[in-house]
Amino acid sequence: MQLRSVVTGEPARIAQAIDDHPGIRVHATIDEALADDADIDLVVVASANRAHVSNARAAIAAGKHVVVDKPLAGTAAQAQALAAQADAAGVQLHTFQNRRWDSDFLTLASVLSSGAIGTPHRVESRFERLRVEPKGGWRESSDPMDLGGVLLDFGAHLVDQALMLLGPVSAVDAYARSLRNPGAGDDDMMIVLTHVSGAVSLLVGSQVSAFAVPRFTALGTRGGLRIGPSDSQEERLRAGSSPGAADWGVEAFDAELVTGDADGRLAVRAVPMIPGDWPRFYAQVGAAISAGSAGPVPITDVIANLRVLEAAARSSASRARIRLDPPASHA
Repeated sequence: MQLRSVVTGEPARIAQAIDDHPGIRVHATIDEALADDADIDLVVVASANRAHVSNARAAIAAGKHVVVDKPLAGTAAQAQALAAQADAAGVQLHTFQNRRWDSDFLTLASVLSSGAIGTPHRVESRFERLRVEPKGGWRESSDPMDLGGVLLDFGAHLVDQALMLLGPVSAVDAYARSLRNPGAGDDDMMIVLTHVSGAVSLLVGSQVSAFAVPRFTALGTRGGLRIGPSDSQEERLRAGSSPGAADWGVEAFDAELVTGDADGRLAVRAVPMIPGDWPRFYAQVGAAISAGSAGPVPITDVIANLRVLEAAARSSASRARIRLDPPASHA
């Protein structure tokens, strides 16, 4: 893939785009870019959440394949309509669920599939940090059109991973609250998912938590796995590292595996982390477009995630358990 155009109206970002990519085309609006760049095959929508659907619709109408950052839309119905538009236009629609290629998630999924901890019955998963002063902007807006708050932000990844790990979800219990600024979007949330298998996921996302570890705790009938620090790919990108580096995605820590035997003896050992690989998403998108095949994240999975997130919002508002019939399930 070759980056050809950037859409931004902010002077600082224009300067950064030109500096990072000499010769890049810069447009003020997506409509301007679509009208001017007929040779563009794929449009990546990484705008504010409220513009995800409108920008994706414009790109699809122009006959472009599209990648949309999560959340794809505010509701499952909107996502279904967008998928139908893409299908009718004969183009592909992908959602950037990059956390499927986190080192911590890949390691946990591998251990669970190996049967090392027996039948998994509970997974605790969290994205937490402490930001005493809100940064402001649309991410912390309470306007429903902005799709701000941690429920949709962190929740979009946490729910996606939970469905991948433990399967279909039949019931949702949740709270989402705003602690630093009661008039802003939610900055602290917890979702408890009951899976069809009987397993439970405990998902926590917060901007007001002084403790961010462990990232994952998975418990099974024969043992458990704990992963302390989080995947470092985002941190390295922010520091200016390139995904092309030889050590990209390699972590300096191990996971902790505890297993038991029939006599109650416990064994503890370190499990090396599988390297994270966010670039794999775009490699698979490119292959899907070239071959006309399925992409790395089925839209049906994304719609299932949104069903769960909508149920979580209803549960928080009503303080009641929301049952999903049929259960929300990945392909």
